[in-house]
Amino acid sequence: MKIKKTFYCVSLLFFFLLLPCTVQAEIPNPAFCGKNNQLSVHFGQSRRESMEKLFIVGLNYSQPNDFFRLPGRRNVEFLTQRGIGELSQYNQNIIFGFSQDLISPAVWRLYGGINLGIYIKPQMTDRISSRFTFGERAFLGFRVIDELVLELYARHFSNGDLTGGNAGQNFIGLSVMWNF
Repeated sequence: MKIKKTFYCVSLLFFFLLLPCTVQAEIPNPAFCGKNNQLSVHFGQSRRESMEKLFIVGLNYSQPNDFFRLPGRRNVEFLTQRGIGELSQYNQNIIFGFSQDLISPAVWRLYGGINLGIYIKPQMTDRISSRFTFGERAFLGFRVIDELVLELYARHFSNGDLTGGNAGQNFIGLSVMWNF
C-alpha cells in the first residue's frame, strides 16, 4: 500500500512539473479577434447611489499581450468622474493610468477577466485622500463581431491605505470596444 501511495505521489509531482513544458498551444485572445489595437469607451455609475451620485466616463487604448501564457491586454486609460449636486466639485477630476488585464479563454463569444492598474488624479476626494490610486476591475465580455466587443464591469478604486482617508469608490458599467 505504501509503494502504491508513493508511486501516485511521484507521478502527480512529475505531471505538475512537466505540464508547463508540454503546453505549446497558444490560446487566442478573445478580446482582440486577431487584431492588434483596441479603442474603448467606458460608462459607469457609483455603487453608493444613496450617498453619492458619481459617474465615470473613460477612453482606453489597448494592445494584446500574454500574461503567464494566458491572453492579456495592456491599457492606457483616461477617465473622468462627474458628480451631481454636492459632488459637482469632482467634475474636473481627470484620471490617468496604466493597467494590465488577464483574460480567460472564450466560450462561444463570451469571456471574462480581471484587471489591475495604477492611476494618478489631480485632486483628492473625500473618499480617497491621495492623488495616487490603485484600481481593480472584473469584467464579462461579449464579442458581437470581430471588430465590436461589449463588456460589463465592476470597478474599484482605492489608495491601498497609503493615507488616512480611504473609503474607496466602486462603479458598475459598460465598455464598448472597437478592434482594428
